[in-house]
Amino acid sequence: MRFAGAKVLLCAFCFAILCSRSCCSAAAQQNEKVDLFDFHSGFWNNLHHFLYRQALLSEPQKGSHNLSLTKADSDELQQLSAGERDTWNEALSYYSNFVGKRDLLFDDELIQTKGQLEDAETSSDLESVKIPTELKTALVKAAPIYRRHWWARHDTENQQWINHLVPLIKRYGATLSAQMKRIYDEPWPQYPVRVDAVAYANWAGAYTTIEPTRPTISTTDPANQGVAALEILFHETSHSMMDKVMEAMNLAETNLNAHKSGAAFHSGSIWHAVLFYTAGALLAEQVPNYTPYADKNGLWVRAWPAPDRSVIEQDWKPHIAGSVTLQQALTKLVNDLASTAQSH
Repeated sequence: MRFAGAKVLLCAFCFAILCSRSCCSAAAQQNEKVDLFDFHSGFWNNLHHFLYRQALLSEPQKGSHNLSLTKADSDELQQLSAGERDTWNEALSYYSNFVGKRDLLFDDELIQTKGQLEDAETSSDLESVKIPTELKTALVKAAPIYRRHWWARHDTENQQWINHLVPLIKRYGATLSAQMKRIYDEPWPQYPVRVDAVAYANWAGAYTTIEPTRPTISTTDPANQGVAALEILFHETSHSMMDKVMEAMNLAETNLNAHKSGAAFHSGSIWHAVLFYTAGALLAEQVPNYTPYADKNGLWVRAWPAPDRSVIEQDWKPHIAGSVTLQQALTKLVNDLASTAQSH
């Protein structure tokens, strides 16, 4: 009986081991099948952003943003027939008067419009799409002209940009996503994150709407090419992982100002600088000789001049390394920035 009992226990033990290995194997296979991103190149969304870009160009440009069309797209405008030009200009007039004056990222109706057009990428006529009637009319009228003159090239460029990114994601994606989840103490927004590739995005070359998280990235923007495309992809996705960063900075400001004489200190968009620094630093750790986006494109001069970058590196980098907590790092960052601002 003892031998029989031991035999049963041994069998049970072996079965448990096999089950454990099987479950681990299944979990590993499942994790391998989970995609971080789901890329799209949608006709209506590209048309919408193309008309929006041309609407911006019809107004006096503000600031130093390069909002020009590519040479190929500008040249193609000259190929429109008289009838096509009249129809195109009618749609463009609507965008100039009612769409281009609004911000793609902060206007609720345009955010909803983008989502509707993304989901309707296979629609032939937008009939069941819930967007303003006048906007729908402008898009439907412009659609045949866009398809005839620009869409094939835009779609090809988008697909080439996506195809360039895929091996980079396979090589670096799992590490980058795991690091960001740890650093920001937030889950990945969703599996997968939908990413829309468009010839033209907003003035910044990329933006992200949330709930759900959906980055929209320009594939013709010179700053979004090469390995930088991977940084901007993770940068945009991490916009929806900033809740605890912003909460920590707000708490640090509140505590600082409660014991501070004189004008209150507000860090403004420093949270965004932290986001830029993080994505760039993580990629630079993995890719030899990589220059982070903010460094290469002069954001530390234009948006966050000295000493912002050096203070972020000093105070935030220890948290990236895992040696201090998120709250500790950002409290020190806020205090040091306030001290620096006071001394100037």
